[in-house]
Amino acid sequence: MTEVAALLAAFREATGREAAIWERREGSVTPSLLGASSAAFAQRTEAGATAWDVATWARSHALHAQLVTTGDSVGWLFVEPGHAADADRLLGRLLPVVRRLTRERDGATRELVERYEEINLLYAIGELLGSSTSVETIADTLLVELATTVGARRAVFLQTDRQLGALVPIATMGLGDRSYAPVPLDHPEHIAVRAFRSGSACTEDGLAATAGDPILAGQGAPLLAVAITRPSTGVGITGTFAVPTRRGNEGGTIPLGVLVLGGRDHGAPFTAGDRKLAVAVGTQVGTAMHNASLVRAAVERQQMAREMKLANELQLKLLPNPRVVLPEARAAARVVAAESVGGDFFLLARLDQARTGVLIGDVSGHGYQSALIMALALSAAGIHVQAAFDPSIALEAVQRSLRDELESTEMSISMCYAVIDSRAGELRYANAGHPHAFAMSADGTCTRLGAVTPPLGWCEETIEESVMTWKPGNRLVFFTDGVVDARNEAGDRLTEEAVLGTLAHVPQGATPDDILSRVFTHLETHVGQTPLRDDCTVVVVDRP
Repeated sequence: MTEVAALLAAFREATGREAAIWERREGSVTPSLLGASSAAFAQRTEAGATAWDVATWARSHALHAQLVTTGDSVGWLFVEPGHAADADRLLGRLLPVVRRLTRERDGATRELVERYEEINLLYAIGELLGSSTSVETIADTLLVELATTVGARRAVFLQTDRQLGALVPIATMGLGDRSYAPVPLDHPEHIAVRAFRSGSACTEDGLAATAGDPILAGQGAPLLAVAITRPSTGVGITGTFAVPTRRGNEGGTIPLGVLVLGGRDHGAPFTAGDRKLAVAVGTQVGTAMHNASLVRAAVERQQMAREMKLANELQLKLLPNPRVVLPEARAAARVVAAESVGGDFFLLARLDQARTGVLIGDVSGHGYQSALIMALALSAAGIHVQAAFDPSIALEAVQRSLRDELESTEMSISMCYAVIDSRAGELRYANAGHPHAFAMSADGTCTRLGAVTPPLGWCEETIEESVMTWKPGNRLVFFTDGVVDARNEAGDRLTEEAVLGTLAHVPQGATPDDILSRVFTHLETHVGQTPLRDDCTVVVVDRP
C-alpha cells in the first residue's frame, strides 16, 4: 500500500466515507490513480477522472470533487458526501505534502542507487586515509581508486611546493615509462594550475585538453583536474562543491595539491557528477593532509616544549645557590620566567669575610633571546665581580664585555651591583638603570639605591659609584620590574608600593627566606591564574 492509499484508508476509517485521487501529468492524456480507500471506489471514480467537466460529473454522481495540486502535476480528489467539510479540506492539504515527501524519498533512493560506486569510493578512500599518517604513502592507491571509478586511464597526484613555486608529482598512473615534470604555478595554460587557482574542479576536451596537459590528454582525450583543499564544512555524498579554506595572509585559497585525470574510455567527456565526486575526494584528501600537518606541528611543539624545559633547567643551574655567601651572610633568591626561559638573573659573591657582593640584572624583553644575553651577562659578571674591588669598575667591565652583543641585538640590561662591607659599616653600590633596588632597615624602612646611569647597552657613560651607611639588621632587597608590573585578571598592576608595603610589615627576626616567601605569596595572590607578562626575580640578603 502506498502512502497516499494509506492516508485515504485512514480517512475512511475516521469518517466512514470513501475517497480516491486521480493524477493527470502535463502532456499525458490518460489520468493515473494515485490512491483510493478501496478498489471499488477507484473503479467507481475512474470515469469522472476522464470526464471533460469533472466537477459536473461528480455532482451528477453525488460526489464531492476537489482540485489538488501535487507539485508537478494536478489531481482530482473524489470524496463521498458527508457533514465533515473540515476533514475534506484537511485531506486536500495533506495529500500534496504526502505526495511531495514520497517523491523526495523515491528521488533520494534512486540517487543512492546511482551513486553507489561513488559512495563506495569515498568509503574506501576514508579507510585508506584513516589507516595512514601520510597521504604520500598511499597516493598511488588513491589515484587508482578515483581513476577507476570515473573511467580514466591516466592520472597524476600533484602536491604544492611553495618554495619551488610548482606543483610536484608524488604519484602517477598509466604513464608507462614517461616522466611527469613539476608544473610551475605561473604556467599560463596547464589545467592543474587553473584548478589550483580556482580552488575547485576544471574539465577540458579536444584541442583545449591537449594544450591543458599533453601527457595525460594525449590526442585530445578529456581531462579533469580538481584542487585538493581543506573544507570549512563537511562534504555530503550528494552535496554541493566544497568551499576551500583560506590559509595564511595571502587573501585567497591555497590548495594543498591537485589531482589530474585523463584518457577516458571512448573519449567521453567528464560529467558534472564526475566533477562533484572528484571535488569530494579532493576534499577528503586535503583534510587528511591538513590533519597530518597538524599532527606534525603538534609533535614539533612537544619537542620544542621539552627542549625549552631543558633550557630552563640549565638556565636555573647557572644561577648561584644562595648558600654560597654563608656563613657571613644569609641570602634567598627566586627567578620565575614568563616563558620557559627568561632574561632575569642574580649573582651572589663571598668576596672575603667582611664583604658580600649582591648583583641583579634584567635583560630587556623575555624569551630565548633574552636568555642567551642573560647567560653571557651572568658569565661576565661572575668573572668581573671577583676581579674588581669597586662595584662601578665591575659593571664597566661587564659593559665592555657585552658591548658587541648588546649592539647587534639592540637589547639592554638594567643592572645593580652592591657590596656589603660589615667591617667598614658601609654599602657601596653602582646602579645602571635598575629601578627596584632597596636597602631595608630593621624597622622596615626601605631606601632606594638610585640609578645614576642608564642600563648597559644604551650608551657608554662612566658608571658612578655611591656609598651609604650599613647598620646591623639592614637587608638588601632587589627585584625586577616583572614583579611590580604583574597583572591580575582585571589588568591591574601589583605596583612597587604594594611590594614595599609587604616589606614594611616584615616581623623582627624574619629570615631572607621568610621575606622572599611573603613577597611571592603577595604576587601569586594578586595575579591568580593570569599568565605573567615578564620574568619575576627577587633577591634578599642580610649579614646578621
